[in-house]
Amino acid sequence: MDNRGKCFHIAADASKSVSDGYIGLKNREEYNAAILHITGLIEASYKLFLSNHFALSVFLSITVFEESAKVFAGHSRNFSEAARNLKVRRGKDPLFNHTKKLQIVIDSLFLSAPRLYDAMGKERVEEIICNYNSGKYSELREQSLYFSRNEEKLHIPSEFITFSLAAEHLLIAIELVGELFWGMTAEASISCDKTDEIFQSVADKLNKYLNT
Repeated sequence: MDNRGKCFHIAADASKSVSDGYIGLKNREEYNAAILHITGLIEASYKLFLSNHFALSVFLSITVFEESAKVFAGHSRNFSEAARNLKVRRGKDPLFNHTKKLQIVIDSLFLSAPRLYDAMGKERVEEIICNYNSGKYSELREQSLYFSRNEEKLHIPSEFITFSLAAEHLLIAIELVGELFWGMTAEASISCDKTDEIFQSVADKLNKYLNT
């Protein structure tokens, strides 16, 4: 599975250009606002999880992954003259590519904390990372939001996404945000601290679910 460090190469490439959709963040206030937006998505995902809307919770957790990649890899674009001078179309911007964004952040470099292993099991964490790296979960974002009908069956998100998958994605989202942004600014740290309470709540519920 060892793709360790690949995320940094993709992130570095993503930081070297700008697009009309994302030129980077201009100051501390914008950075803090972006982090607050991301932690707000975590809170919304948690509320949906508590309401048994597991598919929508997964969709928002994946959105947290992608928005985190945009901040992590692209926040400094505005401060790089080389990046400002290399403008690409939005369609060519790695930070508007779902696969690239997930490759940046779904990595064992960020997702190897003891609390995550304790909550989910190390093997399960590594399995989810592998599923994203291999492309097995490449359609999970759409599968958690849109219905479809092929020759074989009807796909309804709420019938496909499980309690455990929603819990796991929410735990990963919280761990990822804390790993990437805690300590970057005082405001970001406070926002991350608030999600720690959600982490423990979800971990407890997952443990109870798996042991009943």
